Amino acid sequence: MEPINVHSMLDAAASAAATAGQPPVERRRRLSPAALALTSQKVHPAYSPIVIAGAARLIDFFVLNLIGVALYFGYVVPQSGFHWEYIAAIVAMTAAAVICFQAADIYQV
Repeated sequence: MEPINVHSMLDAAASAAATAGQPPVERRRRLSPAALALTSQKVHPAYSPIVIAGAARLIDFFVLNLIGVALYFGYVVPQSGFHWEYIAAIVAMTAAAVICFQAADIYQV
């Protein structure tokens, strides 16, 4: 531990009292005009690759569901009537397809 130096403490207090009436000096560096022009430009929003891949998964899920349900109502319902089991099977197969797409690693940005 260093000894306390009273003279240096008094000198620091005296210099601080002498500059009390003056405006404070800013010690930060200002940005250059080129940097200011660059920061004032509008920035378009950016999306992470994970968000884009997740959106692609959701779109795949809904499109495959839509196609499956449309085919069901177009071909099966007129012949044998409506059954909820087919809708559940379509949703399950769509989920399985999206999982297989993920396992095949097709969702890359």
